[in-house]
Amino acid sequence: MTGWILSIVGMVLTVTLTEIMLPEGETAKYIKGLISLMVVYVVLIPVPHLLNANLDINSFFNFSSESYQIDSAFIQIIKEDKQSALEKGLEEVFRAEGLDASAGIILGEEDEVRMVLLRCVSEEESRAVELTMRSLRIKEDKIVIHEVST
Repeated sequence: MTGWILSIVGMVLTVTLTEIMLPEGETAKYIKGLISLMVVYVVLIPVPHLLNANLDINSFFNFSSESYQIDSAFIQIIKEDKQSALEKGLEEVFRAEGLDASAGIILGEEDEVRMVLLRCVSEEESRAVELTMRSLRIKEDKIVIHEVST
């Protein structure tokens, strides 16, 4: 009980010193809010002991790494959305340049462009490759060309 009273006195002194040194402005609101939470915590520490309950406040907050898991389905959806957006963007570049070409993009583990499957007529091949390299910032060795006959 004495420790609890000393904690409250120490908290009052800390709050007073912080209030004196605290600058005016937006940051002051957030710091005052944080200090208020700390005061509430210090005041509520002995409540479980007074109720003779073996209640551990830390048991409400489980911060162990075992409580987190990777949502692979969500990651896959994000990867597919990125792939689709890259493909649509590249096809818009082709249309803007008047090319009749399409592209399929394969992403790697780190969501980098691993391969581009390019479909175009042979006359437009070099221009389509150049636009693909410039748009996706990749090297030519990542582009596989499938020529379409006219």
